[in-house]
Amino acid sequence: MLAEVLRPIRPELQQVAGYMQKHFYIKAGYLGDFAHVELSHLDSQLRPALVVLVAKLFGEIDTRVLSLAGVVQFIHLAARVHDNINEDQHDSDPLVADPREGSQYPVLVGDYFYGRFFTTLCEAGIECFLQPLAEVICQINTGGILRLKRSTHMQHTTWPEQQLLVERETASLIALGCRLGAQLAGASEKQSEQAEKFGFNLGMNVGLTEKGAWFEQAVVFLRRALEILQCLPGGESRVVLRQLVQYITQAEQKVLNVG
Repeated sequence: MLAEVLRPIRPELQQVAGYMQKHFYIKAGYLGDFAHVELSHLDSQLRPALVVLVAKLFGEIDTRVLSLAGVVQFIHLAARVHDNINEDQHDSDPLVADPREGSQYPVLVGDYFYGRFFTTLCEAGIECFLQPLAEVICQINTGGILRLKRSTHMQHTTWPEQQLLVERETASLIALGCRLGAQLAGASEKQSEQAEKFGFNLGMNVGLTEKGAWFEQAVVFLRRALEILQCLPGGESRVVLRQLVQYITQAEQKVLNVG
């Protein structure tokens, strides 16, 4: 169970979730009434957990680390909301009674999450991370443009194209979250680079699996992630990170067997 794997950082994850949840309520109502903000259990935990666990490899967890975990998740939510917009539905269509199925409200909700990431950075005093985070948002959106272009002009993408799309839309944010978490906790430049490579390979696996890649293709990246993990500081957090990778592997194998 994922909850059991992440039990050592449950208090930290609860703080991150509590902070984020209070921003789901605005004067107009609950944001989930205007856009699809539902995530799978793994998707709702993975990125904040990685930021916290990687930071704990190198030092104590403070409010800046927890804020960074929320920032990374706000960016992920914004991208997911925009990605799930139904372009075939129009808000003026009388048959679209649910605003979540239109386009106008989800666009605004996604933009709200992007704005919230910036205010959270400022509140935590880590606006120095604005540039790399803004750059990764550009990568995510560039990946989305490429994906839409490919789906319009070709039936299937090639394996190198799939990897490029996943690198931009999924792996880039996870990798950066791991790097910045390490930096906040006092890691050296070399250690931060290793944390980034770990996150990149884990993100590649997660993204490729989401897009339907064969298990044998995606699991290569998990193996690389485990190899890199061995180069990071030992202790409870590294054990939990290894268990998290193993959990993801087992979950993907179950999906493969069902399919």
